[in-house]
Amino acid sequence: MEEEKMLSEEEFVLQAIKKLRKDPFRGIHTVYSGFNEAFRKYFQKNPIEATRRLAEEGKIEVRPFKGGAMLFLPGEAPKRPSVEELIQSIVSSGERSLSEEEFVIEGIKRLRRDPYRGIHSVFSGFNEAFRRYFNKDPIEVTSKMASEGKIEMIPLKNGKGVMLYLPGEGPRGRKTEEALRKILG
Repeated sequence: MEEEKMLSEEEFVLQAIKKLRKDPFRGIHTVYSGFNEAFRKYFQKNPIEATRRLAEEGKIEVRPFKGGAMLFLPGEAPKRPSVEELIQSIVSSGERSLSEEEFVIEGIKRLRRDPYRGIHSVFSGFNEAFRRYFNKDPIEVTSKMASEGKIEMIPLKNGKGVMLYLPGEGPRGRKTEEALRKILG
């Protein structure tokens, strides 16, 4: 019996995207689809290096995503707006310049996507838009606003960015609700 021909890394990744994606989605999550573990088992290598290289070569597109990354065939990844487009989206509400606080609040309102109530400070492009518009680091301003109760900020476990919400719109954990029920009766 003839030994089965081993796929190249490129062939493996392209087949994985085509065969593991579920309609209507065009890409696969590297962790949740099982791709990373399958790649490690097949090649005895780290998939991150291979997918990064394939993306640099234009063979696939990679987008950072909660808990890992999304892999897409070329031309199928969601398009990211430019920093200038993000700024235009945030400040388009009037002719005058926005203050830092107004920019943060408008940024949350205009960059969030239904059904989500908040934005990821990095992946939404907010941090870069803030830096470009004010030539300042957004962390200082958003941290101050959160401490004053003007926004809600939830740090992410991976340490890359935070989630920003308008007051009262941040997620409430089940434990919080359960504790309130027990306390209030």
